[in-house]
Amino acid sequence: DQHFEQGQKLQAAGDVAASVDQYREALLFSPDNGDFRLSLATALLDTGHLDEAQAHLQQLAQTDPTNGRINLALAQVALKRHQINQAIDFYERAVYEYWPPQAVPERRAARWQLVGLLDEAKRRDDEIAELLQLYSSSPADASERARIGFRLMKAGAMSEAAQIFRNLELNFPKSLLGHQGLGDVRFATGDYVAARHEYQHALHLDPNDREIQSQLALTNAVIDLDPALPDISSAERLRRSQLLLSRIVTELNGCLLQKIPTAVAQHQIDVARDLLSHTHPTEEDYNLTLQRAAIGLWQDRAAFCPANVQPSRAIGLAIDRISNE
Repeated sequence: DQHFEQGQKLQAAGDVAASVDQYREALLFSPDNGDFRLSLATALLDTGHLDEAQAHLQQLAQTDPTNGRINLALAQVALKRHQINQAIDFYERAVYEYWPPQAVPERRAARWQLVGLLDEAKRRDDEIAELLQLYSSSPADASERARIGFRLMKAGAMSEAAQIFRNLELNFPKSLLGHQGLGDVRFATGDYVAARHEYQHALHLDPNDREIQSQLALTNAVIDLDPALPDISSAERLRRSQLLLSRIVTELNGCLLQKIPTAVAQHQIDVARDLLSHTHPTEEDYNLTLQRAAIGLWQDRAAFCPANVQPSRAIGLAIDRISNE
């Protein structure tokens, strides 16, 4: 017991190599003590002695296969060996097997690690399922629930993420996270007007949040350029199409200051300028012609701009909208 206690103190102080020696001594006195063997195995794992750590853990797993901590340590061995699928299997056993009641935070941390691995392995359905499990047992903490919502959104589970953020708005009215998250969901799905509404609410709660300020500015820029926005007049749709093409011409002209244009590139610019200076017989035809020209120019952007010049996000998002109409 004295050797084990000393090993724990050394490990807590960061001297893991010295703790290994103390755990070995403890295990010599009591070779059947599972806590001693598990502590030795985790210390060996931390010091890179994977083979010996795995041998101790496999011995423990034979007598206690449903122990969450043992399976977690085996998962970490597999992870250090870059055996991702095997690590996922052990993590799944770890989070679904037995943990003592006081170890709930450790189990939750293991599930978050599993989520990261499932994301790395691109197992989206499994990742979403684990995130929903995390949410069902989440503490009453806005940051933790928002973290789950953002990860669900990243995994493509937009409706589930939106529901979490709506619940955040309801249950944590003084937190901006619900509005920010729902704004991000609406932005990602192309509902820019609804996204702007949520970002404005978030900024009302914290006017100095620079991330939300930036996202709101981008949202406003996309809305100003978007000719596919619903419920706008045909005249406004035409104005936006003209503005979009004009902005693209301006941006590509800026690129041409750093790159000699080819004859084809120069011709495309000239055609676009001509379109902007003349109208077509019907407004609808002219609108579609402007949009097709904008799409074509933007798709050929590489012919105008050096690779190190970042494209305008607002223009890119507006082009995506009209390309998918």
